[in-house]
Amino acid sequence: MKKALSLAAVAILAFAGAAFAGDKYDVKVSPAAGKSGAKATAIVTVKAKGAYHVNLEYPHKLVLKAPEGVTVEKAKLVAADAKVSKEELSFAVVATAAAPGKKTIEAELKGAVCTDTTCEPFTETVSIPVDAK
Repeated sequence: MKKALSLAAVAILAFAGAAFAGDKYDVKVSPAAGKSGAKATAIVTVKAKGAYHVNLEYPHKLVLKAPEGVTVEKAKLVAADAKVSKEELSFAVVATAAAPGKKTIEAELKGAVCTDTTCEPFTETVSIPVDAK
């Protein structure tokens, strides 16, 4: 029964966008979807959990590696490009696929979440789906 529930949870996440869970923060990725040749926007979000908050002064960044056939507006997004609050860090990734199909942008996300007594820098590998019609 547990295995069936686990498989169902994985299937739901596959359709809802990728998400990574931890005890300090969650990372969620919403895919970029649209017409080929047109700009589409994906959102990469870090949400602090529990006693943790997003470090407002950390030099957060998201470095993108687009696959062949996909261009991104900016290959490196920094804190100034993001929406940053104590609860959440959010990057908008603008991508254009040259032809219809599904591609994946690989990215490295760096940030930090803190409590009143400690800060925890993190690095996550993030896959950003691009679905062009």
